[in-house]
Amino acid sequence: MTTSTIDRSAWEHTTSRQRALHALTTTITNDPTALQDAVRRARSETFGSLDSLLHEAHAVWMRTFDARLDAVLEHGGYGDQAAIDTLWAGVSRTLPGLALLLDTYASHPTVVQAHALHARRTRRTVGVDLPSTWATVPAERRRGRRPACSGLRRARALLIAH
Repeated sequence: MTTSTIDRSAWEHTTSRQRALHALTTTITNDPTALQDAVRRARSETFGSLDSLLHEAHAVWMRTFDARLDAVLEHGGYGDQAAIDTLWAGVSRTLPGLALLLDTYASHPTVVQAHALHARRTRRTVGVDLPSTWATVPAERRRGRRPACSGLRRARALLIAH
């Protein structure tokens, strides 16, 4: 579907939600203590429900992460837990307000369900686990604990060695 086929009001609705989420996460980045007030304001002015806001927030996170994941995979990152953790932490540094929002509402059913679907898809396609927090990667995963070599990486290493 091209933008020319999108109803103008739908386009305006989408862009107003994107702007509202950007304003919310910028507010949270600049003043983490304002999170609850900023969420209330975003809900009342744009999103209506907390579910709608959190769904949109997680979708932005997922699109950002997945877009960067392609580059990691092109450089042999399949099955490399440390590379994925580094990527996750990089997205967290790029989107600190969004990371804090998702961490704050990590136990909310909308976030739990969305993250479970993203984690399951990533596990199936990339062979690694996603962190369960957004603002930081757990310390035990950062300390160089590397997973067993994936079959693809092992095959590539054997081909290069011969």
